[in-house]
Amino acid sequence: NNLIMSKTVILTGASGYIGQHILGELLDQNYKVIAIVRSQKSSDTLSKLFKQTPKLQFEIVEQFDKPHALDKVLEKHKEATIFISTAAVVTFHAEDYERDVLDPAIDLVKNIFSSIKEHAPQITRVILTSSSASVVGLDKAFSYDAEYSDNDWSPFTREMSTLDGTMAYFASKKLAEKEAWKFLKEEKPNFDLVAIMPALILGPVCFSSELKNGKFPSTSGIIGGLLHLKSDDPIQPMAAGAVDVRDVAKVHVDVITSEKASNQRILVESGKVTNDNIIQTIIDNFPSYKDKLPTPNPVPHSKFVKPKDERSRKIIGFSLRSLGDSVVDLVKQIDQENSVIESIKKLDIKK
Repeated sequence: NNLIMSKTVILTGASGYIGQHILGELLDQNYKVIAIVRSQKSSDTLSKLFKQTPKLQFEIVEQFDKPHALDKVLEKHKEATIFISTAAVVTFHAEDYERDVLDPAIDLVKNIFSSIKEHAPQITRVILTSSSASVVGLDKAFSYDAEYSDNDWSPFTREMSTLDGTMAYFASKKLAEKEAWKFLKEEKPNFDLVAIMPALILGPVCFSSELKNGKFPSTSGIIGGLLHLKSDDPIQPMAAGAVDVRDVAKVHVDVITSEKASNQRILVESGKVTNDNIIQTIIDNFPSYKDKLPTPNPVPHSKFVKPKDERSRKIIGFSLRSLGDSVVDLVKQIDQENSVIESIKKLDIKK
């Protein structure tokens, strides 16, 4: 309904794999967006990609996990009523995991929430990109038959997470989300909270130009990496609950107006994948890869166990796409990008 004023949303992490999809979905649904990015370069790149629309403005904040980093931006944009926090601290290698991974992740939430409470009382909802890592530990996250529900919390503690990068990342997701709920309970701000907990995120990038020079943003590299295997390479074992990036973006935008989503944790998982099943999907849909890739040994779908996520699915309210689509749509993009690169090379040779 065009009579309803277009809402203004503040978005962090807009230049990331999920962030670009969320930004696209917001603009498609006619929201105005204030995208907070870390550098002028990010701002320039995104305004090119999204064709400089008046619905999109940028604010540059170099380190928004520092106290008061967002105060000025929030003071300036009193028109914003929704805050989507997707930016995260992602470091898998650190000398000190507590100092470099856990504390920054917790501080990010604490400082953003404090700034909103103090400087943006008109914000009514904060949507936080959490992760299924706050629901399950490593054993259940990386399997296809573990049982868990969308009400679970990962067993990870601060102590366990100082051992290695993956554990620290998992713990940081849980501890950051816990911090968010604690803030709500103790500080009683004007806003409610929706925590979105996607499983492993797969699927195409928002703009195929992002795939230049064999680069894969974030977890799109899982499928991208498998394409580089040779026919006699071993297939590394990997299994996980997963979801398409486009569905994750749609959930973030749909919950803006959903009453049911208020103060809920929403698990977003479409199904299970394994590396072998991904390769099988590639071979089934792109015969040219059959001789290039190793022969997979896919797990029958009947062995996949779904999470108990009826509560989340009710709030989501639409069917999540199949992971086959996530694989096929990304591989199409990669092939397209590669053929563009090949034709440029041929032109150069002719010159």
